[in-house]
Amino acid sequence: MTRQIVVTGLGVVHRDAASVPEFLDWLLPGGGLPGVPRHMDTSAFRAGRAYAVEPAGVRKRLAGRLAQTGAAPVSEIEADCAGHGLLAAAEALASAGLGRASRAGCGCSLATTSGGLMDRFQDAVDDEDGTAEDFGDTVLPGAASAILARSFGLNGPVASFSCACASSSVAIGFALSRIRHGDAQVMVAGGSDRMRPADFAGFNALRAMDRDSCRPFSADRRGMVIGDGAAMLVLEAEDHARARGAQVLGRIVDIGLSLDAHHITHPNPDGLARAMREALDRAGLDPEAIGYVNCHGTGTPVNDKVEAEALAEVFRDPERRPVISSTKGATGHLLGSAGAIEALITVLVLREGLVPAMATTGDPIDTGFPMPGNAGPRRVAARYAMSNSLGFGGINSSIIFATAD
Repeated sequence: MTRQIVVTGLGVVHRDAASVPEFLDWLLPGGGLPGVPRHMDTSAFRAGRAYAVEPAGVRKRLAGRLAQTGAAPVSEIEADCAGHGLLAAAEALASAGLGRASRAGCGCSLATTSGGLMDRFQDAVDDEDGTAEDFGDTVLPGAASAILARSFGLNGPVASFSCACASSSVAIGFALSRIRHGDAQVMVAGGSDRMRPADFAGFNALRAMDRDSCRPFSADRRGMVIGDGAAMLVLEAEDHARARGAQVLGRIVDIGLSLDAHHITHPNPDGLARAMREALDRAGLDPEAIGYVNCHGTGTPVNDKVEAEALAEVFRDPERRPVISSTKGATGHLLGSAGAIEALITVLVLREGLVPAMATTGDPIDTGFPMPGNAGPRRVAARYAMSNSLGFGGINSSIIFATAD
């Protein structure tokens, strides 16, 4: 019998919210629009707006939050590298009721695009003698997960993933497999990313960013808007959660992964379709069981068209198709954290029975699927929901969640 895995904790850090309840209240009406980051100069870029969390604000909140959860303090350099993830993990662990004494044996699976690599490299370049203080402690891409595990006393399996925009979905899948194989009873999984000038330069060079706002599945869509932050989920074996009296927020049923092997930035609908079918097959579900799909939905002309084609290939019955949406028009594209924040949103949709409004989507393209409007959330009665992520290089993931009951 397959071991049942539940979600017992959630944590989020976003420009417009410092907690999950605050995030939900902000998100359901459609969120907010991007702005000009205050901690970095984006005036030289073609598209300079973003959903940027100020590092100074993170550092200010971090010390107190870590102390409240019994976590070890971190240095300023460690906070710059992993601060977003540390804050989100602190909230997730607190909501799961896991104090320091009960965290022994817990594992950590974290996604990030580069960890502290870009920050420390720039420090070394700027330093007159060519070295940066504590360069080695935070330079590795896996540094963020190591810092998080060390601070919270998580001595179970630890892993770091960097699979482009599907990174944190893959991290969640790894956590699921470790619990199922008995390597841990509890895993903290998600993504943490900090915005840097290199991110702006890269996406501007690709002409993938909209100057004003992201408009997923809109006829006038012109690209993505990037953001930063973190989202963390506490995944736990159900028998372990029940034994300690934890509140079950939802269930993670299974995951499907695939690779297009097609093109680095132009997805192939067959790849995502295979990931969705694999998730459904592993879960033992028919497509009609899915009531909601949180799409990758970047607002680029190619992605949204291809994703709609893949969905139509899997959900063939036009009369029994799930409600779909993309929340990137509200949150921005959180890069390595995108899959995690959208997994968290999917759990919240199942709990609330509401799909957030797509406030920036004006005249939607004909996807063949029901979608929320731009004026308010859409009610949905769903037992199962799916969260899809697509990454550069053709990496696809599809995670199925279920209600707590």
